Amino acid sequence: MRNEEILKNSVPKYLAIANDFRAGIKSQKYKPGDLLPDDRTLSRQLGCSRPTIHKAFDILEREGHVRKIQGSGVYVDNGSAQEEIHPPIDIENLSIIGIAAGATIENHSGKLIEHHLVNTILMNNGENRQYEPLRINYLNDRNLKSKLSFYRNVLGGLIIYSTNYELLASSVQYALTQTVPTVFAGLQIPSQLKRISVDTVYVDEFRGGYDVGRYFIENGHTEIGFVHNYSNSKNGRAEGFVAALKESGLKAVTPLDVLKDLNSCRSRSFLSHRNMGAACAKKLMKSKKHPTAIMCENDLSAIGVFEELNRMKISMPDEVELFGFADDVESRLFFANRTNPISTVALPKKTLAEEAFKLLIQRMNNPWLPTQIVTLPTAIIHRETTKGENESSPDRENDVEIINKQIMAKLI
Repeated sequence: MRNEEILKNSVPKYLAIANDFRAGIKSQKYKPGDLLPDDRTLSRQLGCSRPTIHKAFDILEREGHVRKIQGSGVYVDNGSAQEEIHPPIDIENLSIIGIAAGATIENHSGKLIEHHLVNTILMNNGENRQYEPLRINYLNDRNLKSKLSFYRNVLGGLIIYSTNYELLASSVQYALTQTVPTVFAGLQIPSQLKRISVDTVYVDEFRGGYDVGRYFIENGHTEIGFVHNYSNSKNGRAEGFVAALKESGLKAVTPLDVLKDLNSCRSRSFLSHRNMGAACAKKLMKSKKHPTAIMCENDLSAIGVFEELNRMKISMPDEVELFGFADDVESRLFFANRTNPISTVALPKKTLAEEAFKLLIQRMNNPWLPTQIVTLPTAIIHRETTKGENESSPDRENDVEIINKQIMAKLI
């Protein structure tokens, strides 16, 4: 295997490395049971990073050509049983699909959406056209633009996902000027993107927040509390909730002094959200007219509210009804030893990935199509903290299992 041959390929290096090993396995250069060179040795020989080697071996493992044994290494396996399910990559008929995920990919929900995007791309491989995902993680708009400039010659298409919406506009515009078919996938349409002609699929968080507000009103609540993520938080779920209350002449009580104090903390960790929820609950319940219903802007702060209400011996849902938002994986991991008791609004993360890929393929096949915008609905999930009838959450049953596997893979 020569480094010069790999470097002259016009595809990402990890694909070239995977192709070279695959050819060696098929030619019996590497026989079943052989231990392949370790990542340190290969990265030194090929002049690339160890993660590049890992990505190449991940492809070969998917195809059934190799198997990884913890603490031992990577061995050649008999891949005949897997070849029909995961056909070898044919560079002549290959499209590289970039998945640009912002800093939010570091949380479990971001990782879950990335997982669904990768899986959707791989599951759509066929005899005449093959797709390979290329992860492009970035920190900010300038960083993303730089990475797009580096990858533009190999990308067949690009899906940008992030919740840091307002930082994305110039990067999306840059991708379009480089004639890279691009789709934006997110939880709402960023205001700056509304001025750019880009295919978009987003979740209607406004409607989700609005539905929670209507539920509280229809169940007779007039004293209603709301726990923001941060004091300056602006997003669809909060706006929808406030709009529903405003229609009935109501206004949510928000403990802004608590939020201001907690907002000075730079941490946005699970613990900080949880502490924020607990502090807000304590403040709300000590007021003269304490709320009989509370919506939290996310499930993590809802956990803090839930714990504080239990500590204060306030019964849910009899005395207070409580809603979180997003059906976050973190909240279900927190209640690992029992069913998550907090009612929430579920976001269709798997459908988001599938619709984004569908839009991208349409754009790749027909660049002259009119710009398309796809809106996905949310779903209210009643659990122990509300009185409504229970409903099942879409595409969520394996979320915790997926994240647990990713955590274990990092440990290995």
